[in-house]
Amino acid sequence: MHKKLVKVFFLGLFVICTSCFEIIEEVSFNKDGSGHVTLTMNLSQSKTKLNSIMLLDSVNNYKVPSKTEIKNKIAQIIRKVKQIEGISNVQNTSNFNEYIFTVSCDFTNVEVLNMVISSFSSKKDAAIIKQQQHFSFNKSQNTFSRNYHYDLSRAFKKTNLEDRKVFETATMTTIYRFETPIASSKNPTAKISGSKKAIMLRVHAQDLIKNKNSIKNQIKLQK
Repeated sequence: MHKKLVKVFFLGLFVICTSCFEIIEEVSFNKDGSGHVTLTMNLSQSKTKLNSIMLLDSVNNYKVPSKTEIKNKIAQIIRKVKQIEGISNVQNTSNFNEYIFTVSCDFTNVEVLNMVISSFSSKKDAAIIKQQQHFSFNKSQNTFSRNYHYDLSRAFKKTNLEDRKVFETATMTTIYRFETPIASSKNPTAKISGSKKAIMLRVHAQDLIKNKNSIKNQIKLQK
């Protein structure tokens, strides 16, 4: 959730202007490894401040993007996602009243899901995601894994003090749903639902940066 990770969701320059935002990653998995993903950037708690910022040309030496520029960037990402083989039902919403932006699609397997995530990244990060496999599913062991390669502490040290305020209240939430009940989870912070078919993890950006917590997890499903 450093500057690069925020740019992963197309609003990097926007988020520089506010410290209250949430990235939400929701994935619903089918037994065969296919599923549906929704990525959300929620800045609604800062909408009053953002409305004022949108009237300016720049803030903290960052150019404030216009609504048209943001819409064009989103359209560019959507076109890129639609070109991925194994992806269908690509949709997006842009709510400039509440400042909530989403991108969603269906995928045929987790390898394709990794390609979707890499679409929001730089070429360097996209190559690492492909190598590291942020998402993986072992059918024989019935195990789903969420990995993560960003070195946030190193990147954080390179930012100035003003930019660091962006992460004071920022959070990342992951929600994964399965058709089969969850048997176990390796991340002790993750919360399994009463039905055992969903798991949620909310991590504060500061904890990610200081390596006090992680979105990494290995989820074993019942056979």
